[in-house]
Amino acid sequence: MGNLYLARHCKTAWNLEHRIQGRTDIPLCEIGIEEAKTNIGLLEALKIGKIYSSPLIRGRQTAAIYATALHVPYETRDGLLEIDMGEWEGKTILELSAQVPSLYLQWIEDPRNVPLVPGSKEDVFRAQRRILSTIFAIYKENDEQKNVLVIIHKYIGSLLRCALQGLELTHFKKEIIETTLPQNLSIVSSEFIEKCLSNC
Repeated sequence: MGNLYLARHCKTAWNLEHRIQGRTDIPLCEIGIEEAKTNIGLLEALKIGKIYSSPLIRGRQTAAIYATALHVPYETRDGLLEIDMGEWEGKTILELSAQVPSLYLQWIEDPRNVPLVPGSKEDVFRAQRRILSTIFAIYKENDEQKNVLVIIHKYIGSLLRCALQGLELTHFKKEIIETTLPQNLSIVSSEFIEKCLSNC
């Protein structure tokens, strides 16, 4: 494959309200749609050949806006879904942080402190292995000349970055990226991802 780029989906109303989204299917708001349109100029310069996103509507809408403008195909992958945030979905970060004790604050500092969020069906270890497996499959499917863009979600993206850099999950909070601009992962090979998978 050519270059692999990661970019977070554009904004939803819940992003603006600082609410945990997880698997809750929230569409892009007008600000998010305009944000996606603004990003197109930069993406054009990257010569993207294919786009992937999760099936969640905020990911699909972001991918569709980009794919239409760039005249490239896009497809969804369940493996790109955000972490299942269980009972925290719909709550604001302020609400969750104010709880005593705050499981959210313990989790955001190191997800191993609360590996299974209350009400969730997927712990962070399974989620990290899932995203690595999905990125590995995308690497293997695309030819060496094709640049690929993956639309990623906030928390699953942080788990991926920690794994690819060999970082403990104490770095999880620092690896959260809020920007929707693309990041180049071309320094990572499919062989390296396979090695990361064996360590998960």
